[in-house]
Amino acid sequence: MPSHLFLLPLALLAASSLPLAAAKAPDGKINLLADPSFKDWVFHLSEKNSLSTRREEVAVIKNGILQVTGKGFGYFRTREAYRDYHLVLEYKWGEKTWSKRADRARDCGLLLHSHGPDGSFGGAWISSIQAQMLEGSMGDINVLQGKTKEGKLIPTRLTCEVEKAAKGHRWKKGGTPLTFPPTGKSVASIRWKDRDPAWKDVKGFRGARDVDRPVGEWNRMEVICDGTSYRILLNGIVVNEGRDASPASGFIGIQNEWAECFIRRLELWPVGGFKKETGKLSDPLPRCKWSQPDRRLAACRPRGPNIFPEYRTSL
Repeated sequence: MPSHLFLLPLALLAASSLPLAAAKAPDGKINLLADPSFKDWVFHLSEKNSLSTRREEVAVIKNGILQVTGKGFGYFRTREAYRDYHLVLEYKWGEKTWSKRADRARDCGLLLHSHGPDGSFGGAWISSIQAQMLEGSMGDINVLQGKTKEGKLIPTRLTCEVEKAAKGHRWKKGGTPLTFPPTGKSVASIRWKDRDPAWKDVKGFRGARDVDRPVGEWNRMEVICDGTSYRILLNGIVVNEGRDASPASGFIGIQNEWAECFIRRLELWPVGGFKKETGKLSDPLPRCKWSQPDRRLAACRPRGPNIFPEYRTSL
């Protein structure tokens, strides 16, 4: 094991050893925050870049709420692989940021369909299809192809309908279907549909059409993985999607990258089961109180039939 990496617990399985055919499809709600001991999770943290590699200083579950402190650099993932699920995440950003990202956009993420050896992507991450959690880029999709010890890419693919953006591609329903990453590349990003062209990697950035709530307020992200399809909703709005995901199952990981984040809900539901069973947020999101000139007001306006009733706001 490289000296700059720290794995918890010590006796780890190689992440690639579990056949994807053995992945579990939920037949009811699975609460991934049920056990504050994290015995069903594997931690992979960089000793070189983490402020701490002690589990209790990196992630804490108290009163059912997970605090990702931001002191770690790496991720923690489930021991079990999953497929065909509707993932529900309710989160809010904390105030604290650290190290090289102290003045940069708050950064976290969900590493879905994770597979292959831990640390196979750049030593810190794992081959996966990431639902990005980054200020101003919430709902981007990052496809990460790690490498084997022999230097061969670990195949990870997603096809998206896109249009060209200022830097790369963004999702557009009915756009040109492309498979990511391009041949020979290890990583590709598909920007969410309304990412601000003027996005900057600065702390607190908000785009004109961002649909997530400001720092300190709760948001809901959903990722629906149905067969090989992959769809991200943010506060009830579809912001990105793909198809022909390969693999179509894997571990579920939470990225740690020097930003504090609180998660009060991390659940897996059967596909088609979540909306039927739960009609509202456990604690409804607050109404917007911004004044008309504030361009962030656009983030609160309901757009189209995908938005849930509890998000509608009187302006």
